[in-house]
Amino acid sequence: MAIVRRLALTFFSLVFLLVAGNASAAPRDKAAQKKIEEAIYTHFLNTDFDAAEGLLLGTVRACEDKCSPAVIAKAWMYVGIIRGSGRNDIPGAQEAFSTALAADPAVQLDNEIATDPVKAAFAKVKGGGKAAAPAGAFTCAPSPSEIETRRPVPLSCESDKDITSARLIYKSFGTDWTTLRMEAKEGTFRATIPCGATQNTGKLVYYAQGLDADGAVVVSSGSKEQPNSADIVSESTADPPAFPSEEPPARCGVETIAEAPPPSGGECGAWGAACGKDNCCEGELACINGTCGEAECQSDSDCKEAGQECDAGRCKKDESGPYAKNVIGLHFGAEWMTLSSDGACTADSQQNDSYTCINPDTGKQVSGSALNPKAAGKIGGGFVIGTMRVMASYERIFGAISAEARLGFAFRGGPDFMPAHVEARVKYWVLGEKAFTKPGFRPWVHVGGGFAQYDATVKPSVFDCSSAPVGSAERAACMNFDPSRPPSERPNEANVYPVEATKQLGLGFVTVGGGAMYAIGKNHGAVLNLNLTIPFASTGFVIAPSIGYSAGF
Repeated sequence: MAIVRRLALTFFSLVFLLVAGNASAAPRDKAAQKKIEEAIYTHFLNTDFDAAEGLLLGTVRACEDKCSPAVIAKAWMYVGIIRGSGRNDIPGAQEAFSTALAADPAVQLDNEIATDPVKAAFAKVKGGGKAAAPAGAFTCAPSPSEIETRRPVPLSCESDKDITSARLIYKSFGTDWTTLRMEAKEGTFRATIPCGATQNTGKLVYYAQGLDADGAVVVSSGSKEQPNSADIVSESTADPPAFPSEEPPARCGVETIAEAPPPSGGECGAWGAACGKDNCCEGELACINGTCGEAECQSDSDCKEAGQECDAGRCKKDESGPYAKNVIGLHFGAEWMTLSSDGACTADSQQNDSYTCINPDTGKQVSGSALNPKAAGKIGGGFVIGTMRVMASYERIFGAISAEARLGFAFRGGPDFMPAHVEARVKYWVLGEKAFTKPGFRPWVHVGGGFAQYDATVKPSVFDCSSAPVGSAERAACMNFDPSRPPSERPNEANVYPVEATKQLGLGFVTVGGGAMYAIGKNHGAVLNLNLTIPFASTGFVIAPSIGYSAGF
């Protein structure tokens, strides 16, 4: 039994290793399959054949050696359908089918979208197999042995055989094979390997193939197994490559590498398109080994070469760029203050605690010295809404730091209210400078200060004894009466009425706070602000939120 258990364990271990090996052998299959579906079900069915073929060819390039032969063959099979069913290019379809069958002889044609001529072309290629190219029948010039970095490489090929199309296949160090269609011109076929393939020193290898009307390869210069080659070096005394009887193209500058012609079928920036050091890839794609694709990362340093930053495990473009640095806004604010007092209208409170009490019937200030101390404007506590204000703002953005000034007019104040609002603040934008380059959420924190008055009014009742003569027994009885006793027992001299008790704070203030702008467009959006404010010399605590709208220019 022990032997059986050991054999079973060995068997299941081998099965696990094979499954794990197959699972890891093609890590890009899932992403490639999604791109194939997008090419067919989005672009091809909408008759956007260029976009569909470009996406498929880009997928093949981005796969490198990390996609299974079945997925690569599937992509080439659909390229054939696009050329044949979409463009009625049967030779081009046969060329794609030949490549698909070479990758995976078991690949099946999608008969639901293939036309009858395309079905016949696929059957012909599959039945006849892939024709071997006779050696030495395709002559290409120039044949450089040494090429400077950042040099485009023009190649012109001709043959005495009857060919209708040609292609140039090349790769440089660290990249996968890339295919260019060659242009027919005066009996020759021409193509130029772009600067993106020669940006780094190393080896450039390439071969060319001529095809007949059926898409079969009939002539070649080199092969994938034995390609032509040239050394890419930093500087060279050799003549730069050029088409026969023409001047050589200019050497690319670092800033123009990404402008080199992308491989056939893919626009610069699409998934799988060629790219250079300045990274012309679209969206969240990175320039990886000269090809646009997705890159995993753990830190920003992993994305540095692509000119990107690490975000949630993927290299993504840093969207920093030009943005409006001058911002104006209009805001509306209201303040809440905490009020609490056992006698807000006493003479001491009105003199030393920033309260002012007004009799609403007479409009005059209440004399705190004539109030029963047990009912002299008692305020139970809690937040009370106070003044409101309208403010205009100007802000100058210096990156993640900005400076803002606010000027405004306040209302709902008490007696002798100062309505002007003057404020300056320094803000730190939490998401940094890149937040200004696109719509979305932009939070900040700030510190500041300025000049303003903050008032809040409540209406407590007072027990006024001023009608009794000062020093009289009646005044003493009124001042000592317990206001909680029934009204029928009150002294005749007592007068009970509500007053407007206003707490007045300011005129200077310091504040800390924060807020957020939700940018509807790149340079404008709604603003929510919160100030936690301490006014002085009359001191207290004020919560001052505001809402507004800002626009940059």
